[in-house]
Amino acid sequence: MRKTDEATLSIVVPVYNESDGLPEYHQSLLSVLKDAGLKSFEIIYVDDGSTDNTAELVKHWHTADPDIKLISFSRNFGKENALSAGIDAAHGDAILSIDGDSQHPVELIPEFIAAWQAGYQVVIGLRVGKSGANWFKRLGSKLFHATFNRVTGQELVSGATDYRLIDKVVQQAFLNLKESDRITRGLIDWLGFKRTFIEFKANNRLGGRASYSTNKLMGLAANSFASLTPKPLYVFGCLGVFITIIAFLLGLAVFIEQLLLADPLHWKFTGTAMLGILLMFLVGIVLMSQGILSLYISHIHSQSKQRPLYIIDYEKSAGIKS
Repeated sequence: MRKTDEATLSIVVPVYNESDGLPEYHQSLLSVLKDAGLKSFEIIYVDDGSTDNTAELVKHWHTADPDIKLISFSRNFGKENALSAGIDAAHGDAILSIDGDSQHPVELIPEFIAAWQAGYQVVIGLRVGKSGANWFKRLGSKLFHATFNRVTGQELVSGATDYRLIDKVVQQAFLNLKESDRITRGLIDWLGFKRTFIEFKANNRLGGRASYSTNKLMGLAANSFASLTPKPLYVFGCLGVFITIIAFLLGLAVFIEQLLLADPLHWKFTGTAMLGILLMFLVGIVLMSQGILSLYISHIHSQSKQRPLYIIDYEKSAGIKS
C-alpha cells in the first residue's frame, strides 16, 4: 500500500495549439493536484510544435512555479512522440498522462492515484458513452479494435485512452522500447503489469479543435498493426496456400474427369478454362512465395525494434534485485 503523502506525481500533458482553453485547464488541474495530498508534483507540458502562444503561456507559469515545466518541439512530431518525451522526462513515483484540451476530466485524478495506492501499476481511463466523435470514427474504432485483437492475439480494450497512470517501474520498462513508429497505449499494454480501469465520459473541448484528423487516425491504426504484430505479413501467404490447394484439386478433378474418363459428367472444360486453372495455380505459388519471404521480413522487423526479451515485475519477484 503506497502512501500518498510520501509520493511524487508527474503529469504529462501533450499540447498543440491549445492556447485558447489552456489557462482555464491549467487552473483546474492545479486545483485538483493541490487537494490530492501528494508530497509533491510536477506538470510537464509537451508542446508539439504549436503555432500559437501555447509555449509562451507555459513559460510564464514556469517562471512563477519551477514545477511547471515545458518541453517544446522544433516542429510537430505527433502526439505519440510528445507522450514519449514527457514520460522520458518525468521524475515522479507515478506518471499520469492526460490531454490538454479538457476532454479528460481532471477531477478523476484522485481516483487514479487511489488505484495506484492500492497496488495497480497501470491505471487506464476508459471512455464510455458518446465521445463526441462522428459515427464514422466510432465505427472505425470498433472495427479496428475487433480486427486488431483477433489478428494479433493482443487485447486492446475499446474505449481505452491515453488518460492513464503508470508506476515508475512501468516507465523504466517503457523507456527500453526503442521503435520510432509507436502507439503509446499499445506499447504500455504490451508491457503487462497489474492494471485496472476507471470509466469516464469525455468533456467538451475548452477551445481550439481536435488535431487528430481521420487520415491521422487511419495512419495511427496502420502503425499499430505494423509496430505491434507481424501477422498482416502472413495474409497473402495464407491466401496463396488456399488458392494453390483449390487450383490443384480443381485441376486434378478436370484431369481425371476430362482426360482419363472421357468426360462422363459432361463438364466440357475448354482449353481456356484449363489455362485459367493453371494460372490460378501459379498465382497461388507466387503468393506462397511472398508468404515465405514475409516470414523472414517479420524476423527482421522483430529484431530491428530491439525490444527486451522479457519484463521483470520486481514487486512480485522474491530474492531478485532491480
